[in-house]
Amino acid sequence: MSEQLDNKFDVAIPEDLPEDISQGVRSHGEIRRVVVDRPACIGAASCSLVAALSFKMDEQNLAYVTDTLDQEDDDTIRAGAESCPVLAIHLYNKEGKKLFPEV
Repeated sequence: MSEQLDNKFDVAIPEDLPEDISQGVRSHGEIRRVVVDRPACIGAASCSLVAALSFKMDEQNLAYVTDTLDQEDDDTIRAGAESCPVLAIHLYNKEGKKLFPEV
């Protein structure tokens, strides 16, 4: 794993990040980095219904991570990610280990 850190919260930057992403980094909790793989997103919007403080849909009907990500708890963020029918949402811990989807 890369030793590169996101300076804002000292969260490791994973090596396996897709190229075209929307992401957010949290200051607390087990889930520290939330990534939406935008080309994989099909616009189902289930994530934004389940975890409305973490995910919204843009004008192209693709999900993105919001600035209010830190206001949502781990369980709700995980439920939002798990609701995605194509697994376009990836969750990582502080060390950059993927928590979801499991590899």
